[in-house]
Amino acid sequence: MVKAVKKALSEKATQELEAQIPEKASLATKHAYEKAKASGLTVLLSRDGFIIAERADGTQQIVRASKPRRKVKAGVALKLGSGVLVNAGA
Repeated sequence: MVKAVKKALSEKATQELEAQIPEKASLATKHAYEKAKASGLTVLLSRDGFIIAERADGTQQIVRASKPRRKVKAGVALKLGSGVLVNAGA
């Protein structure tokens, strides 16, 4: 049996990889949206203060008004609707 040798990444390599996360997340979101539309599915979007259902044929329907975003500070605990506490920025 061959043992795998794990090498720790340098701080610089870790930072370079972490810097790629926003772009990769944005690209993955775009691909998921396009795949859903190509599959004939309806997607929900937040636009101009509303939640909008966008159908594969391009028609749109306002589902409801969206709630305003909350500004949060890193390290401050938030209480979510289910009573779960989370740390902002964690």
